[in-house]
Amino acid sequence: MDRKALENTSRHLRELLLDPQYACLWQARVGRRQSHALHQSGICQVLAEYLWTNGLQPVDDEALPRKLKDRVYRALAGSSLSLATLRWFIEAFEMSPDHAAALLRLAGSAEPGGMLIGGRAVVAPGVLPPRRHRTVALQDRHQIGPDGLPASHRTVQVIRAEDELDRYPCVFDTDAAGFRVVRGGTCGEPYALGERLFGIDVMLAEPLRRGETATVEYETTFWYRTPPPPEFRRAAVDLLTNVSLQVQFHHLRLPQRVWCSQWPALDASPERSESVELDAEKSVRRDFPALERTVVGFRWEIARAGR
Repeated sequence: MDRKALENTSRHLRELLLDPQYACLWQARVGRRQSHALHQSGICQVLAEYLWTNGLQPVDDEALPRKLKDRVYRALAGSSLSLATLRWFIEAFEMSPDHAAALLRLAGSAEPGGMLIGGRAVVAPGVLPPRRHRTVALQDRHQIGPDGLPASHRTVQVIRAEDELDRYPCVFDTDAAGFRVVRGGTCGEPYALGERLFGIDVMLAEPLRRGETATVEYETTFWYRTPPPPEFRRAAVDLLTNVSLQVQFHHLRLPQRVWCSQWPALDASPERSESVELDAEKSVRRDFPALERTVVGFRWEIARAGR
Protein backbone atom coordinates (compact mmCIF):
# COMPACT_ATOMS: atom_id res chain seq x y z
CA MET A 1 0.00 0.00 0.00
CA ASP A 2 1.19 3.55 -0.66
CA ARG A 3 2.40 5.92 2.05
CA LYS A 4 -0.89 7.79 2.46
CA ALA A 5 -2.91 4.58 2.68
CA LEU A 6 -0.40 3.18 5.17
CA GLU A 7 -0.60 6.21 7.44
CA ASN A 8 -4.40 6.40 7.32
CA THR A 9 -4.82 2.66 7.94
CA SER A 10 -2.37 2.68 10.84
CA ARG A 11 -4.06 5.68 12.44
CA HIS A 12 -7.50 4.11 12.22
CA LEU A 13 -6.16 0.79 13.53
CA ARG A 14 -4.80 2.60 16.61
CA GLU A 15 -8.15 4.31 17.12
CA LEU A 16 -10.01 1.00 16.96
CA LEU A 17 -7.64 -0.72 19.38
CA LEU A 18 -8.40 2.04 21.90
CA ASP A 19 -12.14 1.48 21.47
CA PRO A 20 -13.47 -0.23 24.64
CA GLN A 21 -14.83 -3.25 22.73
CA TYR A 22 -11.31 -4.09 21.51
CA ALA A 23 -9.18 -2.47 24.21
CA CYS A 24 -10.61 -4.82 26.82
CA LEU A 25 -8.95 -7.75 25.02
CA TRP A 26 -5.38 -6.49 25.16
CA GLN A 27 -5.87 -4.75 28.51
CA ALA A 28 -6.86 -8.08 30.09
CA ARG A 29 -3.46 -9.49 29.11
CA VAL A 30 -1.53 -6.78 30.96
CA GLY A 31 -3.84 -6.18 33.92
CA ARG A 32 -4.16 -2.47 33.18
CA ARG A 33 -6.84 -0.06 32.10
CA GLN A 34 -5.24 2.57 29.92
CA SER A 35 -7.69 4.69 27.99
CA HIS A 36 -5.02 6.91 26.47
CA ALA A 37 -2.19 4.61 25.35
CA LEU A 38 -1.77 1.27 23.63
CA HIS A 39 0.15 -1.49 25.36
CA GLN A 40 2.05 -3.40 22.67
CA SER A 41 2.80 -6.48 24.76
CA GLY A 42 -0.92 -7.01 25.39
CA ILE A 43 -1.67 -6.59 21.68
CA CYS A 44 1.09 -9.06 20.80
CA GLN A 45 -0.41 -11.56 23.23
CA VAL A 46 -3.84 -11.31 21.58
CA LEU A 47 -2.30 -11.86 18.14
CA ALA A 48 -0.20 -14.77 19.38
CA GLU A 49 -3.22 -16.49 20.91
CA TYR A 50 -5.09 -16.16 17.62
CA LEU A 51 -2.15 -17.65 15.70
CA TRP A 52 -1.73 -20.49 18.21
CA THR A 53 -5.43 -21.31 18.31
CA ASN A 54 -5.71 -21.56 14.53
CA GLY A 55 -2.52 -23.54 14.01
CA LEU A 56 -0.75 -20.69 12.21
CA GLN A 57 2.20 -20.76 14.62
CA PRO A 58 3.52 -23.62 16.81
CA VAL A 59 1.86 -23.71 20.22
CA ASP A 60 5.18 -24.50 21.88
CA ASP A 61 6.69 -21.23 20.65
CA GLU A 62 6.39 -19.34 23.91
CA ALA A 63 8.53 -16.53 22.51
CA LEU A 64 5.97 -15.71 19.80
CA PRO A 65 4.54 -12.57 21.51
CA ARG A 66 8.07 -11.15 21.70
CA LYS A 67 8.72 -12.09 18.06
CA LEU A 68 5.61 -10.15 17.04
CA LYS A 69 6.82 -7.01 18.81
CA ASP A 70 8.58 -5.44 15.81
CA ARG A 71 5.72 -6.24 13.44
CA VAL A 72 3.17 -4.70 15.80
CA TYR A 73 5.35 -1.64 16.40
CA ARG A 74 5.72 -1.00 12.65
CA ALA A 75 1.99 -1.50 12.08
CA LEU A 76 0.97 0.95 14.80
CA ALA A 77 3.69 3.45 13.89
CA GLY A 78 2.62 3.50 10.26
CA SER A 79 5.98 2.40 8.92
CA SER A 80 4.96 -1.04 7.60
CA LEU A 81 1.64 -2.87 7.46
CA SER A 82 0.90 -5.67 5.01
CA LEU A 83 -2.62 -6.80 4.18
CA ALA A 84 -1.80 -10.18 5.76
CA THR A 85 -0.86 -8.51 9.06
CA LEU A 86 -3.95 -6.30 8.88
CA ARG A 87 -6.03 -9.45 8.49
CA TRP A 88 -4.45 -10.84 11.66
CA PHE A 89 -5.61 -7.76 13.60
CA ILE A 90 -9.12 -8.00 12.14
CA GLU A 91 -9.45 -11.68 12.96
CA ALA A 92 -7.65 -11.73 16.33
CA PHE A 93 -9.76 -8.87 17.72
CA GLU A 94 -12.94 -10.17 16.01
CA MET A 95 -13.61 -6.77 14.50
CA SER A 96 -17.10 -5.96 13.28
CA PRO A 97 -17.84 -5.98 9.54
CA ASP A 98 -18.09 -2.17 9.58
CA HIS A 99 -14.70 -1.74 11.23
CA ALA A 100 -13.05 -4.39 9.07
CA ALA A 101 -14.45 -2.80 5.92
CA ALA A 102 -13.23 0.65 6.99
CA LEU A 103 -9.68 -0.64 7.53
CA LEU A 104 -9.61 -2.45 4.22
CA ARG A 105 -10.92 0.56 2.34
CA LEU A 106 -8.18 2.72 3.84
CA ALA A 107 -5.62 0.07 2.93
CA GLY A 108 -6.85 0.21 -0.64
CA SER A 109 -7.67 -3.50 -0.89
CA ALA A 110 -10.86 -2.77 -2.80
CA GLU A 111 -9.18 -0.57 -5.39
CA PRO A 112 -9.12 -0.10 -8.28
CA GLY A 113 -12.68 -0.73 -9.36
CA GLY A 114 -13.50 -2.90 -6.39
CA MET A 115 -16.07 -3.19 -3.66
CA LEU A 116 -16.08 -4.57 -0.13
CA ILE A 117 -18.95 -6.97 0.37
CA GLY A 118 -19.10 -6.54 4.14
CA GLY A 119 -19.80 -3.54 6.34
CA ARG A 120 -21.63 -0.49 5.06
CA ALA A 121 -21.16 -1.61 1.45
CA VAL A 122 -23.98 -4.13 1.82
CA VAL A 123 -27.45 -2.95 0.93
CA ALA A 124 -30.34 -5.25 1.76
CA PRO A 125 -32.47 -6.99 0.89
CA GLY A 126 -31.71 -7.97 -2.70
CA VAL A 127 -33.06 -10.58 -5.05
CA LEU A 128 -31.12 -12.36 -7.75
CA PRO A 129 -32.66 -11.82 -11.18
CA PRO A 130 -33.69 -14.86 -13.23
CA ARG A 131 -30.74 -16.55 -14.93
CA ARG A 132 -30.35 -15.21 -18.46
CA HIS A 133 -26.97 -16.63 -19.38
CA ARG A 134 -25.06 -19.87 -19.73
CA THR A 135 -21.44 -20.41 -18.75
CA VAL A 136 -19.53 -21.86 -21.72
CA ALA A 137 -16.05 -21.73 -20.11
CA LEU A 138 -14.83 -21.20 -16.55
CA GLN A 139 -11.38 -21.00 -14.96
CA ASP A 140 -11.01 -20.75 -11.16
CA ARG A 141 -7.65 -20.10 -9.49
CA HIS A 142 -7.76 -20.27 -5.70
CA GLN A 143 -4.62 -19.01 -3.96
CA ILE A 144 -3.56 -20.06 -0.45
CA GLY A 145 -1.39 -17.64 1.53
CA PRO A 146 1.68 -18.34 3.70
CA ASP A 147 -0.58 -18.65 6.74
CA GLY A 148 -2.42 -21.56 5.13
CA LEU A 149 -5.61 -19.52 4.64
CA PRO A 150 -7.24 -18.44 1.35
CA ALA A 151 -5.66 -15.21 0.14
CA SER A 152 -7.46 -14.57 -3.14
CA HIS A 153 -9.61 -16.18 -5.78
CA ARG A 154 -9.61 -15.26 -9.47
CA THR A 155 -12.21 -16.36 -12.00
CA VAL A 156 -12.22 -16.03 -15.79
CA GLN A 157 -15.65 -16.81 -17.19
CA VAL A 158 -17.11 -16.84 -20.69
CA ILE A 159 -20.88 -16.35 -20.66
CA ARG A 160 -23.42 -16.60 -23.47
CA ALA A 161 -26.60 -14.54 -23.27
CA GLU A 162 -29.88 -16.46 -23.50
CA ASP A 163 -31.78 -13.16 -23.49
CA GLU A 164 -30.74 -9.52 -23.43
CA LEU A 165 -28.11 -9.25 -20.70
CA ASP A 166 -26.38 -6.27 -19.10
CA ARG A 167 -25.03 -7.82 -15.88
CA TYR A 168 -23.72 -11.04 -14.40
CA PRO A 169 -24.55 -11.80 -10.72
CA CYS A 170 -21.95 -13.34 -8.38
CA VAL A 171 -23.05 -14.95 -5.09
CA PHE A 172 -20.98 -15.31 -1.89
CA ASP A 173 -21.57 -17.20 1.33
CA THR A 174 -19.59 -14.64 3.37
CA ASP A 175 -19.49 -10.87 3.75
CA ALA A 176 -15.82 -11.04 4.81
CA ALA A 177 -14.47 -10.38 1.35
CA GLY A 178 -13.48 -7.76 -1.17
CA PHE A 179 -14.41 -8.01 -4.85
CA ARG A 180 -13.09 -6.34 -7.98
CA VAL A 181 -13.66 -6.74 -11.70
CA VAL A 182 -10.40 -7.17 -13.60
CA ARG A 183 -11.87 -7.01 -17.11
CA GLY A 184 -15.14 -7.22 -18.94
CA GLY A 185 -17.16 -4.81 -16.85
CA THR A 186 -17.46 -2.83 -13.64
CA CYS A 187 -18.47 -3.61 -10.09
CA GLY A 188 -22.04 -2.99 -8.91
CA GLU A 189 -23.29 -2.47 -5.36
CA PRO A 190 -23.40 -5.53 -3.07
CA TYR A 191 -26.73 -6.72 -1.73
CA ALA A 192 -27.82 -9.18 0.94
CA LEU A 193 -29.84 -12.20 -0.17
CA GLY A 194 -30.65 -13.71 3.22
CA GLU A 195 -29.52 -17.07 4.59
CA ARG A 196 -26.02 -15.57 4.96
CA LEU A 197 -25.74 -15.12 1.19
CA PHE A 198 -24.61 -11.95 -0.55
CA GLY A 199 -24.65 -10.90 -4.17
CA ILE A 200 -22.80 -8.44 -6.34
CA ASP A 201 -23.32 -7.75 -10.04
CA VAL A 202 -20.66 -7.47 -12.71
CA MET A 203 -22.05 -4.71 -14.95
CA LEU A 204 -20.97 -5.82 -18.42
CA ALA A 205 -18.87 -3.45 -20.51
CA GLU A 206 -21.37 -3.86 -23.34
CA PRO A 207 -24.88 -5.33 -23.08
CA LEU A 208 -25.31 -8.67 -24.83
CA ARG A 209 -28.03 -9.76 -27.19
CA ARG A 210 -29.26 -13.35 -27.29
CA GLY A 211 -26.48 -15.68 -28.44
CA GLU A 212 -23.65 -13.20 -27.91
CA THR A 213 -20.74 -14.02 -25.59
CA ALA A 214 -18.51 -12.00 -23.27
CA THR A 215 -15.50 -12.75 -21.08
CA VAL A 216 -15.45 -11.43 -17.53
CA GLU A 217 -12.60 -11.73 -15.06
CA TYR A 218 -12.98 -10.95 -11.38
CA GLU A 219 -11.04 -11.41 -8.16
CA THR A 220 -12.12 -11.97 -4.57
CA THR A 221 -9.91 -11.38 -1.53
CA PHE A 222 -10.77 -12.68 1.92
CA TRP A 223 -10.47 -12.02 5.63
CA TYR A 224 -11.89 -14.40 8.20
CA ARG A 225 -13.20 -14.10 11.74
CA THR A 226 -13.03 -17.91 11.88
CA PRO A 227 -10.65 -19.78 9.53
CA PRO A 228 -12.62 -21.76 6.92
CA PRO A 229 -12.25 -25.51 6.25
CA PRO A 230 -9.19 -26.41 4.11
CA GLU A 231 -11.08 -26.87 0.87
CA PHE A 232 -12.21 -25.13 -2.30
CA ARG A 233 -15.52 -26.06 -3.91
CA ARG A 234 -17.31 -25.02 -7.09
CA ALA A 235 -21.06 -25.59 -7.19
CA ALA A 236 -22.73 -26.22 -10.53
CA VAL A 237 -26.50 -25.85 -10.32
CA ASP A 238 -27.03 -25.22 -14.03
CA LEU A 239 -24.85 -26.65 -16.78
CA LEU A 240 -21.23 -25.41 -16.81
CA THR A 241 -18.91 -26.44 -19.64
CA ASN A 242 -15.12 -26.34 -20.06
CA VAL A 243 -14.39 -25.92 -16.35
CA SER A 244 -10.84 -25.71 -14.98
CA LEU A 245 -10.17 -25.57 -11.23
CA GLN A 246 -6.77 -24.80 -9.70
CA VAL A 247 -5.57 -24.34 -6.12
CA GLN A 248 -2.18 -22.67 -5.73
CA PHE A 249 -0.38 -23.27 -2.43
CA HIS A 250 2.28 -21.04 -0.90
CA HIS A 251 5.71 -22.66 -0.73
CA LEU A 252 5.93 -21.88 3.00
CA ARG A 253 2.76 -23.87 3.87
CA LEU A 254 2.47 -26.83 1.54
CA PRO A 255 -0.24 -29.45 2.12
CA GLN A 256 0.59 -32.93 3.32
CA ARG A 257 -2.22 -34.45 1.27
CA VAL A 258 -4.71 -33.21 -1.34
CA TRP A 259 -7.87 -34.83 -2.71
CA CYS A 260 -10.06 -33.95 -5.65
CA SER A 261 -13.59 -34.50 -4.33
CA GLN A 262 -17.23 -34.44 -5.35
CA TRP A 263 -20.12 -33.53 -3.05
CA PRO A 264 -23.83 -34.14 -3.68
CA ALA A 265 -24.62 -30.74 -2.09
CA LEU A 266 -22.86 -27.87 -0.35
CA ASP A 267 -23.95 -29.03 3.10
CA ALA A 268 -23.04 -32.70 2.53
CA SER A 269 -19.94 -34.83 3.05
CA PRO A 270 -17.85 -35.80 0.00
CA GLU A 271 -19.28 -38.77 -1.86
CA ARG A 272 -16.15 -39.36 -3.92
CA SER A 273 -12.47 -38.44 -3.42
CA GLU A 274 -9.26 -39.07 -5.33
CA SER A 275 -5.76 -38.34 -4.05
CA VAL A 276 -3.81 -35.88 -6.24
CA GLU A 277 -0.21 -34.68 -6.26
CA LEU A 278 1.20 -31.16 -6.41
CA ASP A 279 2.69 -30.10 -9.74
CA ALA A 280 5.96 -28.23 -10.27
CA GLU A 281 4.21 -24.94 -9.42
CA LYS A 282 3.00 -26.32 -6.05
CA SER A 283 -0.59 -26.39 -7.26
CA VAL A 284 -3.30 -28.90 -8.12
CA ARG A 285 -5.58 -28.66 -11.13
CA ARG A 286 -8.48 -30.58 -12.61
CA ASP A 287 -10.44 -29.99 -15.84
CA PHE A 288 -14.09 -30.95 -16.34
CA PRO A 289 -15.77 -31.00 -19.78
CA ALA A 290 -19.16 -30.39 -18.16
CA LEU A 291 -20.71 -30.05 -14.69
CA GLU A 292 -24.35 -29.89 -13.67
CA ARG A 293 -26.18 -30.30 -10.35
CA THR A 294 -23.05 -31.20 -8.45
CA VAL A 295 -20.24 -29.72 -6.35
CA VAL A 296 -16.58 -30.42 -7.12
CA GLY A 297 -13.27 -29.16 -5.82
CA PHE A 298 -10.28 -29.92 -3.65
CA ARG A 299 -9.69 -30.75 0.00
CA TRP A 300 -6.31 -30.75 1.71
CA GLU A 301 -4.42 -31.19 4.94
CA ILE A 302 -1.81 -28.62 5.97
CA ALA A 303 0.29 -29.46 9.00
CA ARG A 304 -0.12 -27.15 11.93
CA ALA A 305 2.73 -24.69 12.18
CA GLY A 306 5.86 -26.12 13.75
CA ARG A 307 5.23 -29.77 12.82
